[in-house]
Amino acid sequence: MLKQLWQTRPLDSWAKCKELRFNAYQEIANAHAEGKLVATGSVGASVILPSGLGPYVHLGAEPYGASIATDPALSQLCSEAYEARNFARDTCSYFRNYLGSMLVDKFSFGGPFPRPDVIITSHICDTHAKWFQIVAEYYGIPWFAIEVPPPFHDDRIEDRIEYTAGLVYDCIEWMEKTFHKKYDDELFIEAIHNECETESLFAEVCYLNQAIPAPLDQKQLFTFYAPSAAFRYKKESADFYRFLRDEVEDRVKNKIASVATERCRLIHDSQPPWYFMGLYRILEQYGAVCVGSQYCFAFAHFDIDKDGIWKPAKTPRQMGIELKNRDDAVRFYARKTVNKPIWAGVFGLANDKSSQVLQVIRQWKGDGLIIHLNRGCEGLAGQQLETRLACQQAGIPVTTYEGNMGDKREFDEPQTIDRLESFMESLGLRKDG
Repeated sequence: MLKQLWQTRPLDSWAKCKELRFNAYQEIANAHAEGKLVATGSVGASVILPSGLGPYVHLGAEPYGASIATDPALSQLCSEAYEARNFARDTCSYFRNYLGSMLVDKFSFGGPFPRPDVIITSHICDTHAKWFQIVAEYYGIPWFAIEVPPPFHDDRIEDRIEYTAGLVYDCIEWMEKTFHKKYDDELFIEAIHNECETESLFAEVCYLNQAIPAPLDQKQLFTFYAPSAAFRYKKESADFYRFLRDEVEDRVKNKIASVATERCRLIHDSQPPWYFMGLYRILEQYGAVCVGSQYCFAFAHFDIDKDGIWKPAKTPRQMGIELKNRDDAVRFYARKTVNKPIWAGVFGLANDKSSQVLQVIRQWKGDGLIIHLNRGCEGLAGQQLETRLACQQAGIPVTTYEGNMGDKREFDEPQTIDRLESFMESLGLRKDG
């Protein structure tokens, strides 16, 4: 039996987050009855763009695919429906879950799949373009895509911002023509503030997890990241993260731990197998806590300074920036969009991805890295072995396990448990202390 080293207690924020998430998906299910526009698309860089059209809800494609993945029976039903249409099995598992849910007309949160009115999405990985083309053709609905430009060195950043801003202007003009109404810039500016406050507050929460003992573990963070990933256009999301930030600050001040036996800290790479979140409980049996991941932190708004240090980004209001009109809003939004750290891995910049993971390990005081070799996401699976090598060369212990974030058929649970337990023992950890 491991000796308890720290105090621990339940989180008041836990039930609030669950309620916020459930209510948001119920709002999507009931949107048409309430006269709201239903938009869908990737959550990468386009969630708030429909805001100028008036009351709307957004079905974020990737978080919804992850929600299905937590229910293996539903996920298999969706995957088989997708494969029955002769789509390839080796594509993004969120893609398969989402399209399968659409094809079987079954919503993960009850009732039929919510028919979207419009698709406004961002193209980031190879899957996105075909994903939403298929949805648009299936329903016969309009769609528009924002292409996120690959990251370059800083001397090209203004070009990237200009390119992205041009696409946002085009999208706004397209929405006005498609829906025969004037785009409301004030609603767009309000949505930017909601998004920025949501993402920056979540970054503060993640940043606080550098404390020893860690006030949160990765399993909790994967629950808490949902509003920032899927519902960051809502004021309620910012309000929730303000409450969570304050609670986590109190836990840090009073050394309240997520894992009472914490004596080893680990970082995880890539999405988890959503149907087997128990993998984090395996680590806890050895007194190890997973304190974060580059992937999870991608849904917070971090800035990386010239020395590579991750810091919570400031909101426009915190920076004293007033968004007075459409031009101000579009330029700010474009600059924010192109600066997300997660793009380094998705666009195949091995050195940038490795340096980011190494920095996360250092800042969050990690003792090792666990890499999910995830066949369900080609984007984030890129550069993983280069990252493993970089960590090994830096003297950081690393282990890998194979799987698929959204398809349990491609996951070997006993083998994964064996690998994790062997890794714990290689770090000198034992279940009996």
